[in-house]
Amino acid sequence: MDFRIPDTDRWTADPALKGTGLARLIARYLLISEDRAEDLIDFGSVYIDGRVERNPARTLRGGEEIVVNWPRHGTQRHYEIDPARILYRDAHLLAYDKEAGVPSQQTPADAYNNLYAALIRFLAGEARASAPYVALHHRLDRETSGVMVFALDRAVNRRLGESFQEKRVVKDYLAWVDGVPVLDRWTAVEDICRKDGRYRTCPQGRGKAARTLLRVLLRAGDRALIAARPVTGRTHQIRLHLAACGHPVIGDRLYGGTSGERLHLHALRLRLPHPKHDSELVLSAPVPEYWPEPRAVDIPD
Repeated sequence: MDFRIPDTDRWTADPALKGTGLARLIARYLLISEDRAEDLIDFGSVYIDGRVERNPARTLRGGEEIVVNWPRHGTQRHYEIDPARILYRDAHLLAYDKEAGVPSQQTPADAYNNLYAALIRFLAGEARASAPYVALHHRLDRETSGVMVFALDRAVNRRLGESFQEKRVVKDYLAWVDGVPVLDRWTAVEDICRKDGRYRTCPQGRGKAARTLLRVLLRAGDRALIAARPVTGRTHQIRLHLAACGHPVIGDRLYGGTSGERLHLHALRLRLPHPKHDSELVLSAPVPEYWPEPRAVDIPD
């Protein structure tokens, strides 16, 4: 018999239990200890009416929807940033070389083991302050490595956000793909849509517009190294556009890539105007050591 814990438990709080604390309610409903319920709440795994709730003492009025997203590996707190991976830092911005396998931000079951939360903890430890200012304007998929930039100063945050919205931030990625493209360069323009719970490409006009500039940097046997520059910022855009043209990213099991230990997609470089003084800032992350040669790669304009 399979006693596997379900991914999600969802129920409506009984009005008869009005005034009960959240941790006690969860413990009673799921038949677990209050200590374990408090740990799940602190870990960011509990939602009330669609919003994460981190206060175990919150009292319920009855009728709320309670959702517990069970963490796949339990409430292990294992991820902290590596200061050696900080690529750039001043009073206004911080750039970090995100490791593959680390979420950019909180996931439904885990608010601890992600880059955004770890960066806040790191800065709080430095300043001995409880709530340093950190703002996030772009994300990388969990399995994608490379450069991410954060605002550290509320005064420049709006201008940084405008740079992303106005497409003044140029993003350059590298991808090893299956197969050898015939063209040296091309532009992928398929829309991105969502069907049956998955992102897909679809004809133009039937989804969200997406545009990616693609260029072959190297052909090596039955694979190729591609430079990808997304003009738009749709979820999984590069992975979907490469898969749609018959050259999925190596290791991208979701979209048909050959099985591999890691996704071979890397955010190599960001170019943006510094939000404080408008000078051009170029932020680059080295190619991961587990990638095949060449590891010193530049992308021509």
